[in-house]
Amino acid sequence: MTTFNRWVRWVHIYSAAPILLLMLFFAITGFFLNHVGWSVGKTQASDQTVLIPESLMELDWEQAPNATALMMFHWLDQSHQVRGVELSFEWEIEEQLFLLYLDGPQGNYVVEAYRDEASADIYKRQFPVLEMLNNLHRGKHVSGLWILLSDIAAFFMVLFCLSGSWLLVINTLQRRQSLSWVGIGAAVMILTIYLMH
Repeated sequence: MTTFNRWVRWVHIYSAAPILLLMLFFAITGFFLNHVGWSVGKTQASDQTVLIPESLMELDWEQAPNATALMMFHWLDQSHQVRGVELSFEWEIEEQLFLLYLDGPQGNYVVEAYRDEASADIYKRQFPVLEMLNNLHRGKHVSGLWILLSDIAAFFMVLFCLSGSWLLVINTLQRRQSLSWVGIGAAVMILTIYLMH
C-alpha cells in the first residue's frame, strides 16, 4: 500500500506540472465567462474592396463552386491575410455572388465576391483579447489541435483531482477536516444546481 500511495503522490505532483499554465488559463477565463457583462475592449470592424485576380475569374463558379471556394480561400489567405478555422460558403446564382465565411476565436470574416464586377468586399470583425480567450475556453471556432490540447489537459486535470482526493483520504492527521471541506464543497454545488431549477 505504501508503494501505491507513493505512486499516487507522484501522479498528483506531476500530473499538474505539464498543464499548469492551461489550468490557470481555464480557471481565469472560466471566471470571466461567468461575468459576460465585463467587457474589456471593443470589437473592431473594418471593410475593404479588392479586385479578384484573373486566375479566379477564369474558373467556372457555377459548375464548380467547391473548387472555386477553395481557390478563393487560398487567394484571400495568401494575398489579404484573411484567415479562419471554420470555413463555409454560399453561391447565389441569381446575383452571381459568392459568399464566403471564415470564423476563428479571434474574429470572423464575411467575403462577398461579385463575378460580374470582378471584385470582392471583405468585412472583418476583430474581437477584443478577452473575448478571444473566452472563445478558446469554450472551444468555439478553434482548430483540431486546440481541441486535442484541451482534451489532454482535461485528462491530466482529472488525474490531479483524483490523486489529490486519494491523498486526502489517506492523510490520517487531517482526514476528518479535509473530508469535511470536500463534503461542504459538494453540498454547496449540489444545492446550487438544485436551486437553479
